[in-house]
Amino acid sequence: MKKHIATVESNIKTNIEARTEAQVKPVFSSSFIQYWLAQSFDYNRWVSELTMLKNIGINEIILQSIADTRIKYAVYPTNILGYTCNNIDMVETVLSAADFLGMKVRIGLGFNSNWWVMNAFSKCWLNLQASINKTIVHEVLDMYGTHKSFQGWYIPYEINQLTAITKTQQSYLNSFLKQITSEMKSNITRDIMIAPFYNRKFSLLGSISTWSKMLENTLNETGIDIVALQDSIGAKFNTINQLDSLYSYTKKATDTLGIKLYATTETFAIKSSEFISARQESISKQLSVENKYVEGFVAFSINHYQNKNVLSQENNYKDYHDYYLVNK
Repeated sequence: MKKHIATVESNIKTNIEARTEAQVKPVFSSSFIQYWLAQSFDYNRWVSELTMLKNIGINEIILQSIADTRIKYAVYPTNILGYTCNNIDMVETVLSAADFLGMKVRIGLGFNSNWWVMNAFSKCWLNLQASINKTIVHEVLDMYGTHKSFQGWYIPYEINQLTAITKTQQSYLNSFLKQITSEMKSNITRDIMIAPFYNRKFSLLGSISTWSKMLENTLNETGIDIVALQDSIGAKFNTINQLDSLYSYTKKATDTLGIKLYATTETFAIKSSEFISARQESISKQLSVENKYVEGFVAFSINHYQNKNVLSQENNYKDYHDYYLVNK
């Protein structure tokens, strides 16, 4: 086993050295936003929000989700039976603003918080969620498919090393993803992103090497184009010193599958159970380590933690802006 691990690590090192010259700049090209923050934004606020991102080199915003399938609520005018809707069509508003500014929008689907309990243990529950999300995909394509800014999809179900431990569970999850992605690919092809995470606190239940194999099994032939691995530094699931191993083993899986690997770099910290903006010094270190393995960087999240439009976050925005000017 030790000899096998050493061989894998040697191959990973060789691959990294071979792509050194092709490294992307260690700056963000995309940022997540959650609907609870943005559902009341009007067109002008979205223009302001997106302009803020554009000024630091970010050309894409990711709507993490557009519906809560547990409480049956959507931020767009869905026709799904029993659902209530936001009084502003958030999806239409952000797409219109992005069209105007020449930016991209990646649309996340519906999410059910029971995911954190059910995971891949119930095939019936996964199939139900897949069915609802296929309907959401169909509605989104019908209502917003002509927007030039609509250029990608996001699946908000976050996989971790405990999501699907057995091969049976991995097959359930693989089927769940295939059902959704097949609906996404039925019309104009837009790339599909997912953002898994690994928690070192539970490494005894799911080692880093089995994590790599689990990703291969669950994502195989799903049509997912981008794995935007969360570094989980802000959440304190991992440390800076563990990022090399985490991203190298994840890259082993994405290379095998022919999928792009991005980093979802957490720009927040937790202090006394409160989520606050991370220091730029930490963000810079995260980007530097991850840059050896990835093809792009996603922030979680400039909009939430380094937002120039929020008075208390102006200095955090300035710190990243200064960093961006040096590293772009």
